[in-house]
Parts: sequence; structure tokens; C-alpha cells
Amino acid sequence: MQRFNHWIDLFEKLVITLGLGAGTLLLFTNVVLRYLFDSGITWVLEGVQYLFAWVVLIGAAHGVKAGIHLGIDVLVDKLPPRWSRVVVLLSTALSIGFVAIVLVLSVQYTMKVYAWGDLSLDLRIPQWIPYLAIPTGLSLMLYHFLGVGWRLWRGEIDRIHVSEADQALKERGA
Repeated sequence: MQRFNHWIDLFEKLVITLGLGAGTLLLFTNVVLRYLFDSGITWVLEGVQYLFAWVVLIGAAHGVKAGIHLGIDVLVDKLPPRWSRVVVLLSTALSIGFVAIVLVLSVQYTMKVYAWGDLSLDLRIPQWIPYLAIPTGLSLMLYHFLGVGWRLWRGEIDRIHVSEADQALKERGA
């Protein structure tokens, strides 16, 4: 299992890093070509949109694992520990349910796009390839939410997200 998690982590980091790097390089190149040579690469904007879709969706999944999504826990902090745990587990279960529903719908839609056989306008690639970012990112997000939920259930962690205040205290050694 640990090896599987390592490969998922590597995949996510590669998609995020290479996607952001390639997108930035493509946009920069196109701007230079446009302003210095009055030309450009016609497919760059479409390509960057697709790259960034992959980056955002895979990055959102990675954010669940890393605990960097926004968490508002004012109410949870005011509750007794037992009720706080119930609320956190319930919110995690709702998140898992929501992601699972949207994942199923995204798979169905991606399959429809595949059946249509459309090609993208500029890149001329099958349209289902960019759309595949949605079920891929949601699958990874569901996997990470299930892992976080399991760790919450076992009492290994007490929140879905990492508190900046707790992180700062930990770094100071307090």
C-alpha cells in the first residue's frame, strides 16, 4: 500500500509540476512570438487550458492528501471533543459522498464525449482526453478523502485540514 501511495504521490507531483511548467513556458513563448514577431502558435491557448485543467484537478486531489484545503473550524473548536469528532467525521462523509456522485457523473459524461468522437478545435486531439482530467482528479480526490476519513476514524488525526496556527506552533517547537 505504501508503494502504491508513493506512485500516486509521484504522479500527482509530476502532473502539477510539468503541467504548470509547460503551460507557463508555452504562454511565455506565445507572448514573445506575438509581440516580437507578430505571429504565434495557434493551439497554445487551448493546450494551456487543457494542461491547467489537469493541474487544477490533480492539484485539488493532492491538496486533500496534504490537508491544505480551506477549513473553517470555528464551530468545531467550540464543541466538546466528542461532538467535534462527530462533526468532522460527518463533514468528511459528506465530502466523500459528494465527490463520489460527481465522479460517477463525470465518468458518464466523459464516456459520452468519447462516443461522440469529437476532436478539439486547435490541437485536433480526441476531446475525451482533456475531459479525462475530471474523473482522474476526482478518483484521486476520493481515494485521498477515504484515506483521510480512515485516519480520522482511527483517531490518527482530528481535522481534514492542517491548521496554520497549529503548523506554526509545531515549527516553533511549542
